Amino acid sequence: MVAFEKISSGIPSLDALLDYIRIGDNVVFQVSSLTDYSVFVDKFVRQAKRDGRRLVYMRFAQHPPLVSAGDAVTYTLNPEEGFEPFTTQVHNIVTGEGPGAFYVFDCLSELQGAWAADLMMGNFFRVICPHLFKLDTVAFFPLMRGDHAFDTLARIQETTQLFLDVYSAGELLYIHPVKVWNRYSPTMFMPHACDRQ
Repeated sequence: MVAFEKISSGIPSLDALLDYIRIGDNVVFQVSSLTDYSVFVDKFVRQAKRDGRRLVYMRFAQHPPLVSAGDAVTYTLNPEEGFEPFTTQVHNIVTGEGPGAFYVFDCLSELQGAWAADLMMGNFFRVICPHLFKLDTVAFFPLMRGDHAFDTLARIQETTQLFLDVYSAGELLYIHPVKVWNRYSPTMFMPHACDRQ
């Protein structure tokens, strides 16, 4: 697998906007509803299966599952055990899966509740994101809008390769790229409409 190789998100308009997802990208979606995040996950999972990628689902939240059992290798984790055991488990899983796996994570915002601190959720991301990058993976993470301190969001934006603000309006989703690492176009950082279909 080639570092920074272009891969499809499963949504042609998103691929055109971002000049594709790249191997190594951690993609953070800031959303108001996990239903909006699910649109991106569903397309990503379908595309990854078509492309013969190994898909891994990190399941740790109370919300309904985001990936069907047969579509990915699922690891069920308990953040209530504490920051260090949870982070170590995820780190070990990623190491064991090795290079080239594609990941879908449950909502990071739920870690804030389990650990009673934004800081720890941000620290988890800052540990795991570079490890995923090093192993030439692609990983999707959701965050809930309005649930986190500015400092925490800034640290996540600084660490990730892609940070996308997603807004919903009827059948349309609006994507506002806040950070797109290592690529640029004159219109890339403007809001763009994306059909849910």
